[in-house]
Amino acid sequence: MTTAFASPSTYVQGKDLLKTASKYIKPFGENGILLTDSIVWGLVGEKFFKYLTEDGLEIEHVEFQGESSPEEIERIKKIGESSNAKFIIALGGGKTNDTTKAVGDELKIPVVITPTLASNDSPCTRLSVIYSEDGEFLHYTFYDKNPDLVLVDDSVIAGAPVKFLIDGMADALSTNIEAQTVARARQTTLLPLKTQQTQAGIALAERCEKLLFKYGDQAVASASSHMVTPALDHIIEANILLSGVGAESSGLAAAHSFQNGLTALSGDVHKMSHGQKVSFGSLLNLVLEGASDNQLTKYATFEHNLGLPTTLKDLHLENASDEDLMKAAELTTQDGETIHNMGFEVTADDVFQGIKAVDSFTTNLFG
Repeated sequence: MTTAFASPSTYVQGKDLLKTASKYIKPFGENGILLTDSIVWGLVGEKFFKYLTEDGLEIEHVEFQGESSPEEIERIKKIGESSNAKFIIALGGGKTNDTTKAVGDELKIPVVITPTLASNDSPCTRLSVIYSEDGEFLHYTFYDKNPDLVLVDDSVIAGAPVKFLIDGMADALSTNIEAQTVARARQTTLLPLKTQQTQAGIALAERCEKLLFKYGDQAVASASSHMVTPALDHIIEANILLSGVGAESSGLAAAHSFQNGLTALSGDVHKMSHGQKVSFGSLLNLVLEGASDNQLTKYATFEHNLGLPTTLKDLHLENASDEDLMKAAELTTQDGETIHNMGFEVTADDVFQGIKAVDSFTTNLFG
């Protein structure tokens, strides 16, 4: 058996970190790209740009167009080539991060991820989720290394709407659920090396879950009032570092495949975030592997209390036809999806029936 573990070269987290970020970035070179969308630029990007340039770095601001698509990656790659960028910085959310990692890989330059939200675990991973220009899931792209530097400013995370922290908690909650599934099945991790889990990877996934249940309520209260507290600090680390490294080095299963499968549908379900979709997917993962009533209730209650989707109605799919749900189930089980890490054959009909079972259970549980 061959095992492997991967992580960012350096992870730094703290309050007001953007103000001193240049000292962590300067070893990569004197000039680089700052990729951020127009909204983030107005909120914190312009200030960050100023901090970096006042500290002697030559930074080119490039506006992200919104999708981590092959076309957007190629566009930014050409900008980096023309400016001979020595590094690229992402300032924003998951798709900004994924695009930055792709461009950095293409140009073979250091990648710096500076998340403005703790809404998902993309900052620390060596993969990108690639979408079409219209937002349809295409595939995962895996890289030879994780980001060179991840800088997490607690003040920036605390300043964002609390719903984004909760989205990240939903994504983080799936980490150990899927990690334990993969462990039981002795399947491979997300690493392109096709290796099995290390005890370190499993330990991070388990610690991630413990922090969520121990500090989640306090962290949500802190973020709601935009205050940085130790509890919030713990949950930010769980959402970004422990979830990201834990998931990558422990593997994914049905929860994330379900999220991808929902791209087969149209309508208001696409107003839901990645974490919100994964929230329901975690319960589906548990149902498919035969979780007990107590176990399913534990996770469903945690999600419900955070206002996360636990029913089809919550996903705006209460009126979805069986035909539509089967389309999502078929895409969930397409070749290459991580649902095939469950350790047993999972068909589209299994997923369809599992979706219905989750909805019935949680509807009865919460009324």
